[in-house]
Amino acid sequence: MKYFTCLTILYLCTLFTVSAQQFKRIFLLDDFTEAQIKFRNGSQTVVSLNYDASNKTMLFKQGEDLMEVTNASTIDTVFVGDRRFIPADKGLYEVVFLNNGVVFVDWLLKDVNVGSKGALGAVTQGSVHNLQMSNFGLSGTEMYTPYKQQKLGSTDVYRRKSDNTYYINKENKLVRLKTLKQVLKVFPAYKDEINAFVKENDIDMKETHDVLVVLDYCLGLPVKEK
Repeated sequence: MKYFTCLTILYLCTLFTVSAQQFKRIFLLDDFTEAQIKFRNGSQTVVSLNYDASNKTMLFKQGEDLMEVTNASTIDTVFVGDRRFIPADKGLYEVVFLNNGVVFVDWLLKDVNVGSKGALGAVTQGSVHNLQMSNFGLSGTEMYTPYKQQKLGSTDVYRRKSDNTYYINKENKLVRLKTLKQVLKVFPAYKDEINAFVKENDIDMKETHDVLVVLDYCLGLPVKEK
């Protein structure tokens, strides 16, 4: 057991290094969470992880230090509760199992400045801005002012938005999807039906939940004979 523990620590030391640079980060999870890492060589380990969805890097905490995964190619799957992630060319894809198929989500989160809150609660128009260490969680779609900026007297108001890329398996190939136009191109026989579904359900392609809803609908469509 002692040998196995030492071997695991040595392996982790080759996998993780301290990130010397400071980045503006938007974490995917509400907090650093215990996760199981399954490696390609069959070994496994448990660490406390979070995913920086602004810079597409996986990190874990060691004391007060943030450690960054530098060799994700050795990883097979990361399990965080009932969620799972697999390594990609850059960062990780989340594997989402829907009713009608599987979608791979390449997360990219941004905090959009929607303006400043005035004395009467009015919000004036703002611009896109990534917040440092903003830990707002997956459902961060409501408007808010970050605590650190509140202390500085800021009245800027932000809304969490996703700029994700999605992949589905179509005829044994991963197809990249990001816009409604691309979705319609992949399912040309159902263009009218998909447009009607999007309109009826008020689908916003910048909202992760909405995209998964429309992709689940598309994956459930029967194949039309040519």
